[in-house]
Amino acid sequence: MVYLPIIAIFDTDATLLSRFSSRVYPLTATQGAAMPYAVYELHTVDPARTKDSDSHVDEIRVRFNVIAETYVEVVAGEEEIRAAFVRARDDYSGVSVNSCTFEGARDLFSDSDRRYARQVDLRFRINK
Repeated sequence: MVYLPIIAIFDTDATLLSRFSSRVYPLTATQGAAMPYAVYELHTVDPARTKDSDSHVDEIRVRFNVIAETYVEVVAGEEEIRAAFVRARDDYSGVSVNSCTFEGARDLFSDSDRRYARQVDLRFRINK
């Protein structure tokens, strides 16, 4: 269900659309995908609980990997993802996002492919 807000934001945010042109994939990119692109994966789902019961809110950690031919491109892509997602609060394709926060980032590099990447972790709070 968290993929619906992800796709909606990538498809409607002008900056993300300009950089990635809808090249955002779940788990793995298509073979030979043009760069830059982003791949996302569901990392963890934690139900937010109260003393008495489930609060009907899930905290979902999503990991994005931005892949590009240059380091400058992956840094710019990471910053644009943060700007578009952090503090997002809306209904996206029927999924109610309470908030989105930045959890961290780290650099990656593939020697064999000579590609730069940056991993970006975001935490979504979504009403069930």
